[in-house]
Amino acid sequence: MSSETPQKKQLIWLITGCSSEKGFGLALSRLAQANGHHVIASSRDPSRTPELVEEITSKGGEWVKLDLDDPDCGKVIEDIEARGTAIDVLVNIAGFGLTYPADSCSEEDARRLMETNYFGPYRLIRAAVPHMRKRRSGIVVTFSSGAGLEANHTLGAYGASKAALDGVTRVLHKEMQAFNVRVLLVYLGTFNTAMSQATAKKPRPI
Repeated sequence: MSSETPQKKQLIWLITGCSSEKGFGLALSRLAQANGHHVIASSRDPSRTPELVEEITSKGGEWVKLDLDDPDCGKVIEDIEARGTAIDVLVNIAGFGLTYPADSCSEEDARRLMETNYFGPYRLIRAAVPHMRKRRSGIVVTFSSGAGLEANHTLGAYGASKAALDGVTRVLHKEMQAFNVRVLLVYLGTFNTAMSQATAKKPRPI
């Protein structure tokens, strides 16, 4: 019997929301690379974080421009797959928050939240899953929030955007079991990421 430890398969990860030094996207990219996987990190504007792009690419990874608000953002996945690179793990992390009393959020801001936090990740899921289904392998990971589970003060519209993504992810989990595709929802609680500082706070009504 060989005493050698079997080598783990190198997986190809596409991770959204990697532009923050304190964010989960970058942390997960670093962890995946440290464990020998190929990372395709992404952000809305890579030119804003050249030092992070250099860090990932210097270790053999890639960095792509990916704007979740773009109705054609799923094309990023189609282009990667078309060149013969099979995405094994799709991780949806990118998003943003706004705090409003439930009756004070404008429809414009509610739509912005839904566009980035729900429709963007859903576009990526719709682009990636058919390839995973065909290969009968793959993992879809969605980072969610307790705001999508509980009625938290001032997080009505944000929670609604997360709850919408949670709902479709739960259904996808059931639908993909027969195809050996794992679908995971991640609830991490409160962490000191840039999300808390970046969340815009709107005044309470008088």
